[in-house]
Amino acid sequence: MSSATHTGSSSMIIRCEGCDKAYKIYPEKLPSGVSSFPCRVCGTIVPIPHSPAAEDMAGKSGRILVAVEEEELGRLIQRILAADGFDGHLSVSGDDALRALQNGGWDLLLVSVYLPDMMGYELLDKVKSELKNSEVPSILLSSIHHAARYKRAPTSLYGADDYLERHHLPDLLVPKIRRLLQPDHDSLPKVTPEDVPPPTDNQVQARRDLETVEKISPSPEDSRMGEIQRMCRVIAGDIALYNEDIIEDVLRSSSPDSLLESISDDLTEGEALLMSRFPDMEDQISHLLRAEMLRLLVSRGIQV
Repeated sequence: MSSATHTGSSSMIIRCEGCDKAYKIYPEKLPSGVSSFPCRVCGTIVPIPHSPAAEDMAGKSGRILVAVEEEELGRLIQRILAADGFDGHLSVSGDDALRALQNGGWDLLLVSVYLPDMMGYELLDKVKSELKNSEVPSILLSSIHHAARYKRAPTSLYGADDYLERHHLPDLLVPKIRRLLQPDHDSLPKVTPEDVPPPTDNQVQARRDLETVEKISPSPEDSRMGEIQRMCRVIAGDIALYNEDIIEDVLRSSSPDSLLESISDDLTEGEALLMSRFPDMEDQISHLLRAEMLRLLVSRGIQV
């Protein structure tokens, strides 16, 4: 926690817990709604104790379990949440998230479509089957940031209460959470990009940070194939998110022969994304992506 020292009746000194940078704050002069700020040195969110906005937030924040694979992305999400008074806790695997959920006390689950040990929908299935008393609302986070074909609403949310495209984390995450934390959220309209005001300075910085997270660092040669296969699994998970109606039709009809043909446009888009990141793997990318797609379909109970 950051520390605060009162220096007089109208000001205090607050120190960043990340780098110990000191700031002099005048709480009564703060703009309405400000209860924290990002450190100019290290970017850590610094809460302002006893500010009017902080008092207004009392009892209105919540504990959010964030299940994503990438720790850097998870830390960015935590900063976005902290800026609005939410307490975000990071789980980097499905099993880790399940253990955290078993302890209770969560207000919402944000889960990525892709996790290293299971798909996001598998985690949601386990939450329903293994934690039968759990009524924690959930948001499914798509994994692909740049794929143009995914700019449409999913046909199914696999039991989640809402979904969020990755590039909308800075502007839509908190509004979607606030909607789901309302007791009557089922009767409230879904939050869309048209519903949010122009971005704040914090949101603009979060967008820049997200772009940095999205950049792929060069992988050592011995781990390169593992990175390609991981990306194939991520893309397959997103394709499944946006084509659950087709998958359900196959499950009912038990005729999977034409399934890959039915989603061929999305597979082509996925191949293009892979090619942009691994241009020297052109001869293998199509096979690898289809292999991961088939593996995912088998996990959904489709015999292929």
